[in-house]
Amino acid sequence: MAHQYFTHSMTYAKPEPRHRLCMQDGMVTLQQRGRDNFAVRYGKQVDAALSYSQACSKLGQALMHQLACDDRLDNRIRGER
Repeated sequence: MAHQYFTHSMTYAKPEPRHRLCMQDGMVTLQQRGRDNFAVRYGKQVDAALSYSQACSKLGQALMHQLACDDRLDNRIRGER
């Protein structure tokens, strides 16, 4: 079952226990712990024990949010100025 927790530091130092790092982009990491068991970290937030499809969703949300915060993506809805 997926769960969320927060680390004490925004700085990525190493994978979560028993995970291996699959990718890192800025403050976003994707980590895997065995078959169909993933963790996505964005800053201090860690979403762990994710299935493949849950990890896809969380990873996409984190990457797009990071891009919006860096002004590299326009996340305004239609009609907004």
